[in-house]
Amino acid sequence: MLPPERAMGELELALAASSRQWADTLHRFLTDHGGARVRTVVMGAEQVVNEVYDVLLIDDVCSFLTPRLVEQARRHGRLVIGVFEAQDGTDAKRRLLDCGVDDVVEADASPDEFLAVIGRVRQLGPHLPEPRPVEVSRTGGQLIVVGSPPGGCGATEVAFGLGGYLNGILVDADDVAPSLAQRVGAPLHPNLRTAIDVVHHQGGEVDNFLAEGAPVKMVAGLANSDDWTQVHPGEVEAVIAELRGIWPQVVVNVGAGLERPLLGEGRFGLARSLVAGAGTILGVGLPTPVGVTRLVRWLHEARVLAPDAEIMAVVNRVDRSSFRRGEIRAELERSVPGLDVVFVPEDPRVTEAAWAGGEVGRGPFRRAMAKLGARLLV
Repeated sequence: MLPPERAMGELELALAASSRQWADTLHRFLTDHGGARVRTVVMGAEQVVNEVYDVLLIDDVCSFLTPRLVEQARRHGRLVIGVFEAQDGTDAKRRLLDCGVDDVVEADASPDEFLAVIGRVRQLGPHLPEPRPVEVSRTGGQLIVVGSPPGGCGATEVAFGLGGYLNGILVDADDVAPSLAQRVGAPLHPNLRTAIDVVHHQGGEVDNFLAEGAPVKMVAGLANSDDWTQVHPGEVEAVIAELRGIWPQVVVNVGAGLERPLLGEGRFGLARSLVAGAGTILGVGLPTPVGVTRLVRWLHEARVLAPDAEIMAVVNRVDRSSFRRGEIRAELERSVPGLDVVFVPEDPRVTEAAWAGGEVGRGPFRRAMAKLGARLLV
């Protein structure tokens, strides 16, 4: 229960972003008449835990509402009230109760009725611990995102190659062309959707969604790229946050393309979301005029999404020509000031390993991955 000395007028609310009218109506009423204060409007699961407030109001249709989210909010001293449309029938109310909310209220209730429910929950709710400071995801393990523009640049191979030189875990979050499991001959199940179910619904331990038989600790990608519509970026962010609490480094391979949508999250919403939260971003490109042009465009998008992240350009399959390398480096550094450029040599062992479903043998590629891994660990 919230401390008894807290008056209703001192209560601070968090409203989960909603397209329904109740949120705006309640917010305006409290601004004009008091009774409580809206501290924040939360847009995703991370804010539910990291923001400071007393009571969260959240829709039954909210994309990031899960039993785990409610449990985490309550564990950090917050009460949770679910909002549902009566016309949606008993299933809407049941979903909220199954998620473990403290109470529910109909969306068309008046602001006074909302306050009455909040007051009742405050008085009758179970004892909750005092809110405590929560570490945001950026203070967890290092998040390294590996991506590339379209064109088969080898981002998957670079991500896999790094996995052997970092003390962490590899995640295939490429929802356009997931291929890490196929690359190493691992089963397609369990995979990223299994991880989402475990993390959001407390359906087991982390070990339950790691790829079996893979040469590195790994979360396999979607079994079918058509499943991308069933995966919300916030759900994957929660999986990544969970892994960052366990491993020092989490290497995430994202889909090609970071194009900004005209509406909503768009086809590349997952890649954009993960790039935006990364501490280090590796953009992989090819050593051709077209390849460099595409890489520059990708790197610009990445920098807009994550202005504070360390960004590296990894130019893959480069020949030994020092002149050509110099030309590529000059163009990249001119186009993206302050960029760190890394060259990965052409190595036939990469193709041989891909056919065999194993790790790349000793040679130029592995030496380049060892050097890159060492740089990332500094």
